[in-house]
Amino acid sequence: MMRALILSVLLGVSFSVSAEDRPNIVFLLADDLGYADLGSFGSKIVKSPHLDKLASEGMRLTHCYSASPNCSPARTGVLTGRSPYRVGMYDFARFKELHISKDETTVAEILQSAGYQTMFAGKWHCSGDFPNQPNPGDHGFDHWFANKSNFGKDAAGFYRNGKALEPVKGWVAEVVVDEALSFLDKRDKSKPFMTMLWFSEPHTPVLAADEFLDLYKNEETEKLAKELKYGGPQVIRGRAKEDQKARYFGCISMMDHHIGRLTDYLKKNGLDENTIIVFTSDNGPEHRVDTSFGSPGDLRGAKGHIHEGGYRVPGIIKWSGKIKAGSTSEEPVNGTDWLPSLIAAAGADNTGSKILDGTDVLPALISGANIKREKPMMWWLYHARGAKEVAMRIGNYKILANMLPQEKITINDAKPPKDMSIMEFIKKAEIGNFSLYNLKEDPNETKDLAKVQPEKLSEMRKVMLELHSEIREEGPVYKLQSYRKKKK
Repeated sequence: MMRALILSVLLGVSFSVSAEDRPNIVFLLADDLGYADLGSFGSKIVKSPHLDKLASEGMRLTHCYSASPNCSPARTGVLTGRSPYRVGMYDFARFKELHISKDETTVAEILQSAGYQTMFAGKWHCSGDFPNQPNPGDHGFDHWFANKSNFGKDAAGFYRNGKALEPVKGWVAEVVVDEALSFLDKRDKSKPFMTMLWFSEPHTPVLAADEFLDLYKNEETEKLAKELKYGGPQVIRGRAKEDQKARYFGCISMMDHHIGRLTDYLKKNGLDENTIIVFTSDNGPEHRVDTSFGSPGDLRGAKGHIHEGGYRVPGIIKWSGKIKAGSTSEEPVNGTDWLPSLIAAAGADNTGSKILDGTDVLPALISGANIKREKPMMWWLYHARGAKEVAMRIGNYKILANMLPQEKITINDAKPPKDMSIMEFIKKAEIGNFSLYNLKEDPNETKDLAKVQPEKLSEMRKVMLELHSEIREEGPVYKLQSYRKKKK
């Protein structure tokens, strides 16, 4: 008990954790879910009763961010508590070199060392050469059931604890939750557990069972869909097909249904009262496919954009007796914050020597305490859309910048000059063309204050340049050869 009390002080936690009281942890991650794609976050269309109930029993995080507007980097931030570019996850894992190296310390490894049973199920996508590069088992998960990328129904490509499986029957949300329920039934009940479930929904192929599709094949859906917002004029939705709305909305409802199976299990088995449940998304909504009906609400941008709609996502956390039910927090919470926050809740210690970018935010969520960040929140994606590639937030202010030089700055994917490789672009490009916004007064990023508040711009610019340089220096160098086979 004394050690837990000492750890809680060192980690800045306003509560003590005894061995017998350590909370279980369930971390749920959606894929490409927009900020306004749940009923509890303003959707008038999507039926998400189980997640809405979770929000009513816990706290809505209205300034919840993923660590990147892109899949693999965002997941890397959750696992390591570090900027994805420090770790070397510069893009989604379309390059075979990209992976989380074994010398990184993950939240699963820390909790495993603290006596937790750890389990992973779902879309991994943290290595370009899965499962040959470090996989969930190499990063602290006692039991894992993972697929390299995205899938819909009866998916091939699953591995369980390193063994390749035949195609697994069922929808992705269904089989991921089935795996979790099996793990929970068989676990050592004398130990706490941490399970991470990373869903494929509502990422392409965006499929759902008929019972969920049928919820949206009606005039009311058609009427309400006309009111949806998609991130503003910088978001291009040229491929969206009006007859595919039901697929997108139904896909979310199907995920919600299976999450409900899990939360019902926790309650039925007496686990609900001492389990932290987190739900969030890896980035904002997709806008380049026929099912592009995800919405960031009033926010500017979408997946792949460095404006708010690219990475401000739904966030829900429930911890009975600690976090007030039915509450809302505007405290900024980034994907890199989950590692320090969850290990603090567990009374665990991070003895690694690597720099963390995340901060323990639980004191703010539990008691409203002020949070002091050693590192500002920063997002960086070398090929981001929307005419900016780097952003940083301090307090209510957000500064954005371009990587320079570029072939041409447009709202499409950023491109390095023709004589510069991707890796050179990441390592050598400087940042400039700064924009400045006050997110409290202008959450939709419509009024650039760069010329209006030059002193604030100068202050933010200085911090951004230093942090950008620091992260760039630490990140590894790869050749970045695609894992895709060349066409003959």
